[in-house]
This record gives sequence, C-alpha cells and structure tokens, in this order.
Amino acid sequence: MPSRPVILDTNFLLVPFQFKINIIKELVYLLDFSHYYVISSKTIDELEKLTSTVGKHAAAARLALKLIESNDIKIIKDNRHVDDWILEYAAEKNAIVCTNDGKLRRKLKSMKIKIITMKSKSRLGFV
Repeated sequence: MPSRPVILDTNFLLVPFQFKINIIKELVYLLDFSHYYVISSKTIDELEKLTSTVGKHAAAARLALKLIESNDIKIIKDNRHVDDWILEYAAEKNAIVCTNDGKLRRKLKSMKIKIITMKSKSRLGFV
C-alpha cells in the first residue's frame, strides 16, 4: 500500500505550544500505516505572519516553523486559500486532515474525508 498523505492545518501546528502535545509522536501512534506530512506553502506564510506579532501566537508560530523544519514535512507550493487547497488536495490524494477548525471539519466530514483533531486538551483522535 502506498504511503498516505497527512495534511497539517495551520491551527493544528500551533497545538504543541498551546497544549504541550507532541503532535508528531501522537500521529505516529494513531496512524499505524505508512504516511507522510504535507502542508500548503500558504501555511508557511500564515505562520511567518504570526511570528511578527507579539505574545503567545508568535511563540507558537515559531515553534510550528521549527517543527516543520525538523520533521521533513513536505511543502506544496500553492496560491489558493489554505482551506480550499486542503479540501481539494485531501479529496484528490485520499489524505487525512489534521485540523481544529470547526467550519473546515464540517466540510471535510460532508466529503467523507478522515479528520484528526484535538479530543481533549491532552490528546488527538479521529473525529
């Protein structure tokens, strides 16, 4: 079976800072099959914008950028709005989407796309 893409949404990448959860370790535990992580280039733009702000969001964004760099997360160059890209890419590639965005989750659910989200303030799980 080929390796399956796992899309990490911007808000999901902020989880390690906000809730002290090692999302990569949790995902490896949850996904007992071959997979790799992908993000949109617009996600990098969003995180870089956040790093120029002050406070918790800036620190969370800096940590997220380090996480992307140190975990060999594939960046897909795209100019669409991140949510639009996620919906299309997930449908096209049978990807699993990691997000905490309620609106996006509803759209993904209606398309029968698998979703991983925060289950409590201490763990991740499938919706």
